[in-house]
Amino acid sequence: MPTIKATIQGEGFPVILLHGFCENKSMWFPYAVSLTKEYQIICPDLPGFGESPLSNKDITLEEVADELAAFLSEIKVEKCVAIGHSLGGYVALALAERHPALIQGLGLFNSTALADDEEAKHRRNKSILFLKKHPVPKFIEPFIPSLFYSKRKNELKEEIALATSIGLQSSLDTIIAYTLAMKIRKDRFELWKNLPFQTLFIGGANDSRVPLEMAEKHIEERVKVDGYILPETAHMAMHERPTETLQMIQDYLLKVD
Repeated sequence: MPTIKATIQGEGFPVILLHGFCENKSMWFPYAVSLTKEYQIICPDLPGFGESPLSNKDITLEEVADELAAFLSEIKVEKCVAIGHSLGGYVALALAERHPALIQGLGLFNSTALADDEEAKHRRNKSILFLKKHPVPKFIEPFIPSLFYSKRKNELKEEIALATSIGLQSSLDTIIAYTLAMKIRKDRFELWKNLPFQTLFIGGANDSRVPLEMAEKHIEERVKVDGYILPETAHMAMHERPTETLQMIQDYLLKVD
């Protein structure tokens, strides 16, 4: 039985919003207020985050996708749009690969279909070594602010504080498990390129995790895509540009058959 915990609001076509690394379902609540007027909005906690228990310390993104598919079956969702931030985008792609009949639209939000390169894998290895020696706050307190555009940090100090407080709720086991899972994830760029439906891509021009050239590649190599690169925006576009990104999601959802 799936152990996913989620908030489910509204009526209409189902849209599942997947949070990122060291986040939880609450990051999507400001969007849900508007989106539930037209859609059924499903905001799950990925296994290990929020209220969902970590099912396996050696968890893979494929297993996360399968747990989500089982959860969606349990709540009688046969088709949906999946939109994921960062890690959530990786999970959305795994869901589309493993359960294609379920996915009718897909959005990547500060995310990528590419696998980690060797440099990124090295960074994740360093993170794991650090986490094994230090408590969670020592990792989270510098990590979360680094995801925001450096020149707007004073302007966004409340958003940074909120995201940090959410990150601090993550357990050490969960952080390590997902760091490993992201390091070994498959390259799904060919899948992304060939998805048969309209897709959404939202990137930040100043995102060090999904650099501009990489973000542009996701837009340029697809035909059916609503593609956006936001200026003066880093890896947390939902916090950095909430009004604009909500409108992008709303415009995209109107194009999903």
